[in-house]
Amino acid sequence: MANHVMKKYIGKIEKTIYVVEEVQIIAETEKEAEELLDDYCAGEDSSSVTKTETEEQETEIDMSWIDSSEELSVDEFMEIDGGQSAYRD
Repeated sequence: MANHVMKKYIGKIEKTIYVVEEVQIIAETEKEAEELLDDYCAGEDSSSVTKTETEEQETEIDMSWIDSSEELSVDEFMEIDGGQSAYRD
C-alpha cells in the first residue's frame, strides 16, 4: 500500500530579458552626449540623462529547476485539496 504525501515544491526560473530604453540626453556636443550615455550605462546618475521609454523586446528562459520541497501542513492541504486526496488505496 503506497503512502502518498502532498508536498509543495519551490521552482526557480532564470530568465534573460532584452530591453530597449530610450533616453534623452542634454549636452553641448555629440561626444559629450556619448560620454554621458556611457556613464549612464555604467550606473552613474546624471541629471542630463532622462529615460523616456522602456520596451521589453524578448524574454528567454535560460534554466528552470526545482529548488526545494516540503510537506504541506494539514491546513495548507485542506485549503488546496478540500481534504479530498487524489490517491485512493
